[in-house]
Amino acid sequence: MAVEAKDPYSRGHSERVGRYAEKIAQRLNLPEEAREILRDAARLHDIGKIGIEDKILKKEGKLSLEEKEVIRKHPIIGENILRPLKSFSRLLEPIRHHHEFLDGSGYPDGLKEGQIPLITRILTVADIFDALTTERPYRKALSYQEAKKELKILADEGKIDRKVVEALFEIIDRGEL
Repeated sequence: MAVEAKDPYSRGHSERVGRYAEKIAQRLNLPEEAREILRDAARLHDIGKIGIEDKILKKEGKLSLEEKEVIRKHPIIGENILRPLKSFSRLLEPIRHHHEFLDGSGYPDGLKEGQIPLITRILTVADIFDALTTERPYRKALSYQEAKKELKILADEGKIDRKVVEALFEIIDRGEL
């Protein structure tokens, strides 16, 4: 709620990401413990945005390279906020790495393939899908079909997990969102 209070464009984002991630995890038959971690991580994945200046977070239009670098720090800020709280320790990995890509082009650590756990891969796809389908200061929301095309491109480029994307597509096609 603190992130949403700071950034009106993120209103409902974490809850939607959690809902999408939960449905993907169910489709992929993840055990309940993994789904619980995923739900909690989804709710808190952007908590680090609390540490980002409003002038950057709420900027309309394109961000400069310097501003992008500041935004890219939010996963580390989030991890640092939660690290002292022992009960959140199992959420630290997905929160820190929800912007990593399988080809190593993500951030903050440039992880690749097997270095990124399935829970984090699911969170990444759910986060991207919600970002694509909601209005942002810099662009209009895409339709589900347009978002599916964008996710397919990312999967074809080897950036996101094809199996996770296909599970999301099944959910969309069945009208379960």
